[in-house]
Amino acid sequence: MRKWSLKGRSFAAAMLVLVVFLPLTALTLEKAYTNSLTQSMQDQLRIQNLGLISEFEVVNGVIQMPETLFNNSLNIPDSGTYALISMHMLPLWQSESTLHWQKLPDLQRPDVGEELFLSKQINGRTFFQFSYTAEFEDRSLMFPVTFHILMEGRLFDSELSTFRYTLWQWLAFVALLLIALLAFSLNAALKPIGDLVRQISEVESGKQRRAEGDFPPELEHLKASLNHLLDSEQQQRSRYHHSLGDLAHNLKTPLAVLKGNPDLPLSAKEPLEQIESIIARQLKRAVAGIGSGWQQTEPLAPLLNKLIKAMSKVHADKQLDIQLIDPHALSLPGDQTDLMELFGNLLDNACKAAQHQVKVSLHTNEQLCIDIEDDGPGIPAEKRQDLLSRGTRLDSYASGQGIGMAVVSDLVAAYNGTLLIRDSELGGARISLRFPLP
Repeated sequence: MRKWSLKGRSFAAAMLVLVVFLPLTALTLEKAYTNSLTQSMQDQLRIQNLGLISEFEVVNGVIQMPETLFNNSLNIPDSGTYALISMHMLPLWQSESTLHWQKLPDLQRPDVGEELFLSKQINGRTFFQFSYTAEFEDRSLMFPVTFHILMEGRLFDSELSTFRYTLWQWLAFVALLLIALLAFSLNAALKPIGDLVRQISEVESGKQRRAEGDFPPELEHLKASLNHLLDSEQQQRSRYHHSLGDLAHNLKTPLAVLKGNPDLPLSAKEPLEQIESIIARQLKRAVAGIGSGWQQTEPLAPLLNKLIKAMSKVHADKQLDIQLIDPHALSLPGDQTDLMELFGNLLDNACKAAQHQVKVSLHTNEQLCIDIEDDGPGIPAEKRQDLLSRGTRLDSYASGQGIGMAVVSDLVAAYNGTLLIRDSELGGARISLRFPLP
């Protein structure tokens, strides 16, 4: 499962809030504008209705309306605004704007002194209706008259559509501005963390020894603790090396005295040499890979090239062709002394066994892969497992593939690696090392 960075998580969380907030804001503003526009429509129709009432007259039982109304939209056919006057559900008058209507709609009537505002469908079109019922007197008789004003909803929809377009246009601009500000603020807020991570990487790669610079208070304590850990680890490693060196010196000196004793029986010399070899090997095993995880990453190509030049001189009489293939400039976290010992033993063995050619190949395949091959006689399959077994005496194998393999096996294990022995395409043996990728 892929782990998200702090910056990625913060940005994703902020984007989620933005994605939820902006549509809700748009819906809220649109709802408020729709309510405001509806109220404005109602007020507009009420004023038009009052104007219609002011122009209505009843003289001797005859309804009189001017030929040209003050509201000019009622004088133009299909203008979108229409007026109707009815009494007891019977039509009394209709405006010129309804000239092309085939049938007058059945409209609701409010009670006397009441008004009615609603939206309804007429012939498949949406209309806003405002109606008001008033009482008039003629010949000492009171009769109710209802005045209707109808306005097509397309005018309302046009206003709402324009508002929506403007609203979303501005919200998109605000969203882009907020995203830019968010990215800038996240970079500024997380920059100290990025600087600290970069310095830790440089410490791991050996470019610097400690974390330096000023950091916010939250990270300053972490930086101080990290530097204290680095200093303590380096001091502990140095003390460990010194202690092991003193131990080796204290043990080797008595052994040298014993070996130099002329009265020492011949039967005791071989066990003393074995003891000396065991001490050297165990000291090397103890030192190998004792880092605490802050081991510096060592580029392999320069180290191997140095060893190849040395082997070319040591085995100059064989005139070997030693090739290094490292297309990716790979590195391995480890102590330089350990790596020199590891690859020095393997290259020396390969050169001793080779007839004409030695090849060193570096590549990655979910692991760091190092292959050392030669065109020598190879290693018999039945001896390969013994060669890699712990505690087996390896010095008895023929020169070329056995000397130093105990140290090699211990060093590979110390760095969590694996070692395999196979047949090489060159005709000899291929020693394959696999390490976890840095």
